Amino acid sequence: MPDPLDFREEADEGSTSWERADPDNALIERRSWNEWAVLLPDGDEAHVCRLERDHGAYIGECDCPGYEHHDGPCAHLCTLRKAEFGHDEDVEGQRVRVLDPDEERAQNSVERVRADGGPRRRWSR
Repeated sequence: MPDPLDFREEADEGSTSWERADPDNALIERRSWNEWAVLLPDGDEAHVCRLERDHGAYIGECDCPGYEHHDGPCAHLCTLRKAEFGHDEDVEGQRVRVLDPDEERAQNSVERVRADGGPRRRWSR
C-alpha cells in the first residue's frame, strides 16, 4: 500500500477531490473489509477503492485516473472518508467503517464463534 493519505489537508485546502466527494448522493458498495466500489453522482462508472487504517493512519488507493495522476486522495477515497465520519451507509444499509487489519481479524473471529454450529446452552436459575 502507498503512503498515508492526508484527508485533513484535503479538507483544509478545499481541494477539488474533497469538494467533489459526496457520500449522501454517491453509491457505495462494500466488496471486502477494505474494498469498496464508489460511484459519484457526476461519475460515469464506479471505481474500486481500497482503504484501511494502519495505527490510526489512513492508507488506500483507487483505480481512477484522479488518484493515478495526482498527489493525495481522489474524490472516491474522500467520499469514503466523509461517509465514515458522517456515519453514512452503503447500498446494503451498513455503516461505512474503515478498519485496520487487526479489527478485521477480530470481527471475523467473532462471527465464526457465533456461527460455529456448536451446542446451545441453556441458562439455569
